[in-house]
Amino acid sequence: MDIVCKLNEIEKKYGSEHVLGPVSVSFERGTVTGIFGSNGAGKSTLLSIAAGIILPDSGTRWTSGGRVCYVPQELALYPSLTGRDNLRFWAGVYGLDRKIRKSRIESALELVELSDKADKPVETLSGGMKRRLNIAAALLAPSELLLMDEPTAGCDVHSIEVILRTMSHAAENYCSVVFVSHSAEELKICSRVIYLENGLIVREPAG
Repeated sequence: MDIVCKLNEIEKKYGSEHVLGPVSVSFERGTVTGIFGSNGAGKSTLLSIAAGIILPDSGTRWTSGGRVCYVPQELALYPSLTGRDNLRFWAGVYGLDRKIRKSRIESALELVELSDKADKPVETLSGGMKRRLNIAAALLAPSELLLMDEPTAGCDVHSIEVILRTMSHAAENYCSVVFVSHSAEELKICSRVIYLENGLIVREPAG
């Protein structure tokens, strides 16, 4: 097993509310893991701890040292800029070498099927297209661990298909992909699914 992130006996409280744990789970390179559960089950908290954005109250988080990319539900795009200019901005934030920026941007746009919309202002794009562009920005720099919180929220059927295909592509390129979903249909692409209930893993079947 080529593990890129491991959480051991993680627990988290918000005030007096115990929202997660104890939970132990690891994420392997080249896999797609789905996190499924009702509202308030602790899905987003688990994802945020795996990303290193929030700290657990107890337990440990380990990563292999590679880049961790976290895509929250909120879009990180500038509405008045074109899709391509948004990607140029993020390529600069990630510190991508100028020699490879153009090719990385074009590859990301092609992957999410937005090459023909790249020069339109983001504010003119549909909700699904914005989601796809947001994911394209996340994929500009290679990651070992890609964490996404409900990446298909509010998307049309075609955008959902593109996003799921993009996640599978990332896994095929040796990334560990983890995403939160409320759709059993979407979870069919997963190597495994983690079911959370009241902050605990209740079952984790293979396949």
